[in-house]
Amino acid sequence: MSRPNAFLLAAYSALLKLIYPTHLYTCYRDQMLQTIRDADSDRTYNGFQFWSYLFADLIRSSLLEHTRMFRNRIFARPILIHTLALALILTVGGLFAALTIQAALRRSADQPQMQMADKYASALASGSRIQNTLPPLQVDIQHSLEPFAIFYDATGHAVEATGHLADSIPTPPLGVFVHMRTHAISKFTWQPRSGLRIAAVMRRVEGPQPGFILVGRSLQFTEVDEALLRRGTFVTWLLLMCLLAAGALYLDRAERLRRSPTPA
Repeated sequence: MSRPNAFLLAAYSALLKLIYPTHLYTCYRDQMLQTIRDADSDRTYNGFQFWSYLFADLIRSSLLEHTRMFRNRIFARPILIHTLALALILTVGGLFAALTIQAALRRSADQPQMQMADKYASALASGSRIQNTLPPLQVDIQHSLEPFAIFYDATGHAVEATGHLADSIPTPPLGVFVHMRTHAISKFTWQPRSGLRIAAVMRRVEGPQPGFILVGRSLQFTEVDEALLRRGTFVTWLLLMCLLAAGALYLDRAERLRRSPTPA
């Protein structure tokens, strides 16, 4: 009968104390170590396989025991389970509601541009001159909240515009024009310079003056509304979570008082 490796047995004992639940370690430590000694003396395969299996089994069983203990503690307090479930439902529901409202805000920011782009594209396709189609406006894109329009020819060069940025006509990235060659209309967020975001709608123009008409408007108001929505959603969520936590603590305390033995 061979004796087990003293170093590996000591390492196993130390790991057992470190990761195994304390009450189980106290009750079963001697029995587990004796079982290992007996198994080691009777083994018919090499020591590496034997100790590898023991350490792996110890880690696996420790995780299972901790999971079981955690589950038992949770299910012993149904108020906590219900509170966590309700908190999760409110969080997910509130997130989806906020995202839906944000999408609606962003979509509404494109509505005037959609109507204007359709109007200008129809007029140009019917033969109207670009100078007579666009209104005689000069919109400062950087500071104004008014919608503006820019007509680009078939090669993507600006021809006429009611909006200017630093005394020049801005041009969206080349990829937008590549996309528009196979699509009739496109809605996108355009950032011609840092700190300036535009809700833009571009429509392809057919007819005697082929090209692209872009109508845009600053997203400043929409971004303010989105920021208010995010803050309001967070504050509302935080208040609900605080109310849930306070209610759960109150009910848990009342339940413990109810279960505690009353003095005779």
